[in-house]
Amino acid sequence: MKTFEGRKIDSSCPLSEYPTPQFKRDSYLSLNGFWDFALDKKPFEGTFREKILVPFSVETPLSSITRHVEKDDVMTYRRFFSLPEGFRSYRVLLHFEAIDQIADIYLNGVYIAHHEGGYLPFTVDCLELKDGINELRVLVKDDTDSDVFPRGKQMNKRGGIWYTPTSGIWGSVWLESVPNQVIQSLRIEPDFDNKNVKIAAKFEGKMLTSQVIVSFNGKIVGEGELNEKLTCVIPLKNLVRPWSPSRPDLYDVRVRINEDEVSSYFGLRKFSSVEVDGHRVFALNNEPLFLSGVLDQGYYPDGGLTPPTDKAMIDDIASMKELGFNCLRKHIKIEPMRWYYHCDKLGMIVIQDMVNGGGKYNPLLIMTAPFISYRCNDTKQYHKLGRKNPESRKCFEETLGKTVDRLFNCPCIAIWTLFNEGWGQFDAARLTALLKDLDPTRLIDSTSGWFDQGVGDFDSRHVYFRRFKPKKTGDRILALTEFGGYSLRVANHVYSKFNFGYTRVKNQERLAKKIQKLYREQIIPAKKGGLSVAIYTQLSDVEDETNGFLTYDRKVSKVKTEVMKKINEELIGK
Repeated sequence: MKTFEGRKIDSSCPLSEYPTPQFKRDSYLSLNGFWDFALDKKPFEGTFREKILVPFSVETPLSSITRHVEKDDVMTYRRFFSLPEGFRSYRVLLHFEAIDQIADIYLNGVYIAHHEGGYLPFTVDCLELKDGINELRVLVKDDTDSDVFPRGKQMNKRGGIWYTPTSGIWGSVWLESVPNQVIQSLRIEPDFDNKNVKIAAKFEGKMLTSQVIVSFNGKIVGEGELNEKLTCVIPLKNLVRPWSPSRPDLYDVRVRINEDEVSSYFGLRKFSSVEVDGHRVFALNNEPLFLSGVLDQGYYPDGGLTPPTDKAMIDDIASMKELGFNCLRKHIKIEPMRWYYHCDKLGMIVIQDMVNGGGKYNPLLIMTAPFISYRCNDTKQYHKLGRKNPESRKCFEETLGKTVDRLFNCPCIAIWTLFNEGWGQFDAARLTALLKDLDPTRLIDSTSGWFDQGVGDFDSRHVYFRRFKPKKTGDRILALTEFGGYSLRVANHVYSKFNFGYTRVKNQERLAKKIQKLYREQIIPAKKGGLSVAIYTQLSDVEDETNGFLTYDRKVSKVKTEVMKKINEELIGK
């Protein structure tokens, strides 16, 4: 089963676009493409007989491997490369966007790096580079069902709402040439109320000179220098262009310290809550805005967690914009950075979930929670929600901070979801406070679905099997963060023989009528009761799930554009 885009990939160098538009240098050499590959019980030292297409995971059709990986297997990747003439200046950095799950890196036979965790990037200094041909080896192990590392919706025994695992390299791999001392990161914090932007840099070395330039559509609108703390505030009062879904205007930024220069961008926007008719509601740029969106799992039948092409990401986002939605809930996954870039450019607000983990979840507790209101103290009953292992709790907390650092500069992200439906939930109140300290600029949905601890900015509900009725929520925003999930199986566009959904319908006409009835009888009237966020399940079918607006291969849209667009105009406004 392949998408249109999966049939058009350039196998010589798939996903060749610069991977991190939020932190970009002029120097770039992609290592995506075919690598030598072996799957064995130990690191492979023989003659490689297989090729894998990086950056697609071992289990996916686009990888050309399509095999299951056991927890005691070792994936050995090998790639020979040479640097183009004039590429190398002083240092060369090797970047991995994502490897699931435990990786060891060797360059020309020398061990150079170790990394653990499946959803975050890492960078290696290539001190062992030589002139001519270099050999890069990556050894990977993946215990999908481990209770320590974040795993998202992956499961060895896939089925229902749990999906085929992702093992090995599944994000882009690239090299860049840099000076001896480099800018390590930028933190860009727009201040909508005061019409300025604060830029903070981390630099490896002693700053001698610096320059910060902010421009809009090629015209310089502000300049400055970093102070001794490597920060700078640039006023924007000469040209104020707020970012919004209807006008996703972006400013460009260039930061130079000594010999190193990076480019980025930002949107001048503010996410908050305001009071309307006695209810707390979501606000963008100090004005109430209803968030009407869909759950977005970010899976593809041919690429798994990895989009087959850059255009595949754009198409998913644009298709939901065409239906009138202004929000995507990125569900239990961290996307490639280009996905967020396209949301920034197209004007799509994002609710970003943290990636869940932990041990096996109590099936009785999880499956009956939609019908029974349980009380669960998540500071004492770690075993009930899969967080008995202290290493698992430590890993989640460390990943939380790294996730914020990774995604902070994305204008589109408005809300962090800390825990979903109790999966691996623990210490929600403490971690909400920690997350707010890490990022005071965004709102927090602490416990999406159930096992509410009374903290965070949202009273967040999931309703599939009963009528939704808004209730008074005190000083928190009422959000329906999952609902709908109507299942329609489209012949010749399904992944398996199973149908998972919350209500089955026979054809597209019935689906359209049920969705119209749901929104007009429950969701739109609920705005008067304070409802401020509505996230329908979901963007596309995923494996057994057949409850998407699009089929899994993205070839069929199940609901006519005008049907959803009219509904969303009533919810959001034109």
